[in-house]
Amino acid sequence: MASYNAARLTFMPVFRPDEEPRLRELLDALERPVELVVALGPEETPLPGARDVDFSAETVRIVEGLTALSERVTSRIEQQPDGVILFPAVLVLPAGEDMGLRYFGTPYGYELASLVGAVLEAGRPAPSLTPESLERLAALDRDLAIDVFVTPT
Repeated sequence: MASYNAARLTFMPVFRPDEEPRLRELLDALERPVELVVALGPEETPLPGARDVDFSAETVRIVEGLTALSERVTSRIEQQPDGVILFPAVLVLPAGEDMGLRYFGTPYGYELASLVGAVLEAGRPAPSLTPESLERLAALDRDLAIDVFVTPT
């Protein structure tokens, strides 16, 4: 089982100075607390080109950078939590409740916006879906798991 190496964390800031005020503003608008659980587990050998990147450590660094910007966002680290099979992962828990919202991988670059978006959505007391979407979801006759894949291309 891999675990992140805190000694390998870089002290380079996660966000640019011009990004921090906007992120603080967005996170200050959260209407309920959001907990981020960084799920660590076995890691495969890095792919060619990934060099010596410790993806778990980088994920922890990014999540801790987010939590430093708001008292409404907290985080903790767990080794191989139940139900998680891909690592590293970030579980996004609105008000500490596991609703199944997951981010798999390290949220670098454009992908960071997806994690921030998940935190903002989780911090709302009600979903931001349209009434029509909520009605259609309520009409489903079984539970569904929806996977969303993000790519900047």
